Amino acid sequence: MSVTHQTLHHLFLIRIIVMGGQLLALAVMQSVFGAAIPWTQVISILLVLALCTAFGWWWLTRRATPVRLRHVLVQLVIDIAALGALVAVTGGAFNPFVSLFLLPIVFAAATMAGPALAGVAVVATGAYSGLLLLEADSVHQTHVANVDMHIWGMWYGFLLSTVCVALFVARLSRRLRDHDRELARLREDALATERLLALGTLAAGTAHELGTPLATLAVVADELDVESDACERAALVAQMHAQIERCRAILSEMAAVAGNRNASTGHAVAVATWLDQIVSGWRERHPEIDVHYVRSGARATIVADRVVAQAIVNVLDNAGEAAARGVQIEGHWTARELELDIRDDGTGISAEVAARLGREILTTKPRGLGIGVMLARNIVERLGGELRIARGAEHGTHAHIRVPLFALDAP
Repeated sequence: MSVTHQTLHHLFLIRIIVMGGQLLALAVMQSVFGAAIPWTQVISILLVLALCTAFGWWWLTRRATPVRLRHVLVQLVIDIAALGALVAVTGGAFNPFVSLFLLPIVFAAATMAGPALAGVAVVATGAYSGLLLLEADSVHQTHVANVDMHIWGMWYGFLLSTVCVALFVARLSRRLRDHDRELARLREDALATERLLALGTLAAGTAHELGTPLATLAVVADELDVESDACERAALVAQMHAQIERCRAILSEMAAVAGNRNASTGHAVAVATWLDQIVSGWRERHPEIDVHYVRSGARATIVADRVVAQAIVNVLDNAGEAAARGVQIEGHWTARELELDIRDDGTGISAEVAARLGREILTTKPRGLGIGVMLARNIVERLGGELRIARGAEHGTHAHIRVPLFALDAP
């Protein structure tokens, strides 16, 4: 049940209580104070209001779509109109029950803001002011005669208003606070999910980066099993130590990024510099691949995002493993978005694989995990961008990445 639906439900309950209280008060005024009550007019007004309430309740219980704020406003205007009519036929502006005009305003103040609240206040004040203008000439003739009845009516009206405010407006405010707490909890859950997703992307990137040194270690270990002289063994052992240090550095970087600070934190840097650093770092780790890299774009600054950089590296790793000899990287950006095209000269992929790649755990490599591209796509789409992978026009595979720069806090 939405908050607006609950608001309208409570409004109908308040209306029923006020109608019953008014009937009781008018009956007491007639029997105790001998006041002349125009029951025909009173019953007609209350009957119309009861029919509106019954129809509104039926409409509310059968409505499938969300209740809008305008529906609540219409019901509040109906309440003000009915109250104004009742006051007009039972004493006018000097009827002690004019304090009930405060109820729609208090109700609106607890549930609305801005133009809606101002509209309700203007309508209620206008109704009260109109009654004052109509009754200004007969104030001493009609209302000063029975001071006791006037004081008693003022007390009763105040009591009725207090009960309605205490029971329902306070309950509505508590519901709204609970709703705000639920929204806050959902936001915290969303942030936690983003952190896990960022950590997953870092883990996938780390797995890709560790693949090369671990493969080198496996080759060196096989060569150590073969008989070789002392010099060759020393060189192989030195190479193993270097690769082990590289694995340790990769894991340390991941721990530093994901441990004490958010994985997406970074520093202000030009887009050209940020992209150059990503490509140069990836090229150093894959010296066996012939990389053709070009870029162009306007002057733009972003906050360097480690997670987005890792997503691009994941796509580059896939292109590098699929390439026969080289990878072509083309970067272009405007003041609003960055576009990156990555093409390899491999055998390419089928249309079926291209449609599934990145949307489920899928790999076409013997030792692949199948999660790098999927995490990269999730990161890019979470920022409002897109990642498209398709078979190249002539050969190989073409990956197109588009990321809006405002998602990277571009000033």
